[in-house]
Amino acid sequence: MIMKKGFIQIAVTTDYTLFNYLPMNRVIKSQQVELLVQSIRAMGLTRQVICIKTACIDGVLRTYIIDGQHLLHACQREGIPVRYEYIEVVDQEDIVAKMAFYNNSSESWKLMDYVNAWLYVHPDYLTLKKFKNLYNLEPLMIASICNNTDTSVLSSSISDTIKNGKFRVTNPNSEVMCKDFSDLFIKIGKADRWVKHNFLRVFIQAYGGKNYDHKATLLNIDANIATIKAMTDVSEANQFIQRNVFNLI
Repeated sequence: MIMKKGFIQIAVTTDYTLFNYLPMNRVIKSQQVELLVQSIRAMGLTRQVICIKTACIDGVLRTYIIDGQHLLHACQREGIPVRYEYIEVVDQEDIVAKMAFYNNSSESWKLMDYVNAWLYVHPDYLTLKKFKNLYNLEPLMIASICNNTDTSVLSSSISDTIKNGKFRVTNPNSEVMCKDFSDLFIKIGKADRWVKHNFLRVFIQAYGGKNYDHKATLLNIDANIATIKAMTDVSEANQFIQRNVFNLI
């Protein structure tokens, strides 16, 4: 059955097998399906599933869900017809961009959601995810190391770069730097987030000087750990870290 809504044609079906799932979309959460089931029972079906028809995933023309995979499961669970519509896409980059746009309107994507989506298009995102799995660091910190950039100044810019599919690994030492900075994290333990970002900024600066001594830095953290954990002033903390941890001043 086809219904018209303005200029958009909305189709209705109970053939749930028509729909396929994009490998770059988020994992389906049963809790979200449950919430949608409750919403349908209370207010009925109020929106439709957004789909594309493309062969650029595996070479076969198929219908894929861009937005509404949880809604499809809720409709299937209730045994009711699914309302759906098609939008046009050009290529895999366009698929990821539109998928992120539509999904953000219902449940905001976290930064790693973008990483997991774009890694199917750009291998640099696969590298970012690999480092995230290896080292207990924030994605922004890893991205900063991969680009030799300063999170305290450019965090929004780095975040936008990841979200827009423009992230690229430009630092040839990124893997060893992630490992070394992770070692510092383990030494520091629990500390305010701004302290750790201060460490990252000075760490990148020290590594760029070509005279970075990792063993000496770890010993310096041990010697000054009480002061590090008690720091409250950002500017004083930065100077202390430069002088007493990385021996820069």
